[in-house]
Amino acid sequence: MAAQPPSGAGQAFVTIFKTGSVDRDEYPELAEHLLEGRTQLASETGYLMKFGDVSHRGLTPFDVASLHDVPAYPLPQAALESLPAHVRADLEQNGAVQMVASYDRDQHRFEDVALAWEDQEFLERIAELVAGDCSLHEAVDWTVVEEAERYTVVQWADIRGVTEDAVRSNVNSAREKLLAEEDHDPTGNIE
Repeated sequence: MAAQPPSGAGQAFVTIFKTGSVDRDEYPELAEHLLEGRTQLASETGYLMKFGDVSHRGLTPFDVASLHDVPAYPLPQAALESLPAHVRADLEQNGAVQMVASYDRDQHRFEDVALAWEDQEFLERIAELVAGDCSLHEAVDWTVVEEAERYTVVQWADIRGVTEDAVRSNVNSAREKLLAEEDHDPTGNIE
């Protein structure tokens, strides 16, 4: 494994994964490779990172981790702490995250971080709800907390920097509006 991540301007496709989160049954070769590498590599956070290109977007984080031609680097604590709260929450919840970001190798900081969404369904659903009767906040909170079940109310409120009551209120309001829509048939008559 290389000692330092590449330096360079611009954004890169980055995969971060917890070394202990690899399923031995599903990825036996990768698990063995990581176990061997752990003796050679000290990671203060327990996470490794790989820098790739956008063509890796279609791969799972563990498929990227198993690419032997893409070097892995230990994720320093400062780099982990520089990740936005929603990315850290995703990483803690799933054991891996894929993102597009700039990385300052000298400062061990990520900047301009955006999660690499595999598909547009999430955004399309939000747009659909906003086109209906939901506000943007109601649509986002409903989709993230209820439909996608990506975060709990507490986690999502922390990520958004709002109170839990604000998120609950938006979710409940969206629920009421969606139920009201279901009570109407396509011709507009109430059932």
